[in-house]
Amino acid sequence: AVVSTQSTGVSGVCISYDNSVLVVTATSGTVFLYHPTTPKPLGTHYDVHEMGANACDITLHDDKNLLVTVGADYLAKLWYVENYKLFSYLTLSGHSGQVLCCKFHLLEQSKLLLFTGSNDKTIIIWSVESGEKLHQSICHSSFIYSIALHDDTLVTCSSDKTVKVWNVGSGKARTISVIPTSTQETLTEWGTKQVNSWLSRLLPNHPPTELTGQDLATIELEELICSIECGEERKKDQLKQSVCLLRSFGGIPNEFLCPISMEIMTGARSAETQFDDDSYCSPGV
Repeated sequence: AVVSTQSTGVSGVCISYDNSVLVVTATSGTVFLYHPTTPKPLGTHYDVHEMGANACDITLHDDKNLLVTVGADYLAKLWYVENYKLFSYLTLSGHSGQVLCCKFHLLEQSKLLLFTGSNDKTIIIWSVESGEKLHQSICHSSFIYSIALHDDTLVTCSSDKTVKVWNVGSGKARTISVIPTSTQETLTEWGTKQVNSWLSRLLPNHPPTELTGQDLATIELEELICSIECGEERKKDQLKQSVCLLRSFGGIPNEFLCPISMEIMTGARSAETQFDDDSYCSPGV
């Protein structure tokens, strides 16, 4: 069956062990309950999370379907699912940002745990029986978008462009490996195309330049700014700060990247690229 949430975006989906309940979370904060063979929801629960629901997972607990939903309200909520209705079991509060992902995990000693990941850069391990926070770790340097578990292994991924593998057999996490996923070119590897894409964000009407990333990285700052000929002093100052930012990162900062494709964006400059802080420039730059 093809199911639809009509006018709201789908943010998460999970299905019960016996294939009887399909759960869909929506960006509106609504949770829809379907049978996998029916296109219309058999249960609709509004405003489960203020400002939107982000993800869900379902497992068997005490011979009942136990659902977890997480949302933009910084909360994880546990529900028993019966006859396509939700019955509140626990509400877990511990993150300082949106909760973006969640996963149940049953340890060998039949202890059911819940793992949640957030844009506060942390993973929290919860006891499902008591709602107690067992452990919280800063796992990444940016948002944690997804988690996976198998036996004692936890895998997390983040917008910091890394996948991390953890051992959680003791109920606590430690890093056992880091897998970098970024193939982003460094500044010195940029050609004129990348330089002009970056420049168009700062100076939309500036004519194409023959500068390369190597030029941006090595030419003396004042000489570089003069060669770009950006006109107004205000624009010169912003351009200086942007060049210093590029040099400090060694590559393009995230604010110049499309959040979906991670390619350099072109066009008018957004508010996020109007640099007011000159702390990126050191006297020696």
